[in-house]
Amino acid sequence: MRCFKVFICGFVTVLFLGCTEQYNTAKPPKGVISIEEAKILDRTFTETRADAINKAIGMPDSRSSWWSVDDLEAYIAYAKSVAKEKGYNVNGLRVYYGAYPKDYHNAEVSGYSTLFIVPTGYKAASNEAAVFSINFQEEEEDLEVPPLNMGHLRKPPPGTYQ
Repeated sequence: MRCFKVFICGFVTVLFLGCTEQYNTAKPPKGVISIEEAKILDRTFTETRADAINKAIGMPDSRSSWWSVDDLEAYIAYAKSVAKEKGYNVNGLRVYYGAYPKDYHNAEVSGYSTLFIVPTGYKAASNEAAVFSINFQEEEEDLEVPPLNMGHLRKPPPGTYQ
């Protein structure tokens, strides 16, 4: 499960970094994995977790979520704006697993797993403090910014990744 989490977090981080003009380059950013490795991660998830999850919830669970590039770019801009208003700098995105309750008001997603995205960051140093000290507080803590959810739920594909 850790490999799957690392894959998802790496994927979202790559999207986060790729959303600004300064990263327009043919060189792959840190965290990009091969398609073959993605297939291994997906296959391992399927072989070691999918049946247990499906059995536990009594139905085939969703296997992925999808957001458009426009939605991700808009969310990143929003997260940066809200964080700045609260005195924080965004330094990444964390992806959490979630699950809709079986009695959720939207029957299309009730009972299924989901992923939601939370910006991470650190308290912005004041100009005065920055002059006198180096900011060592660049820890990635979850920021109090409304998370992004409601990516288009993907029910289990008939096969595995690609």
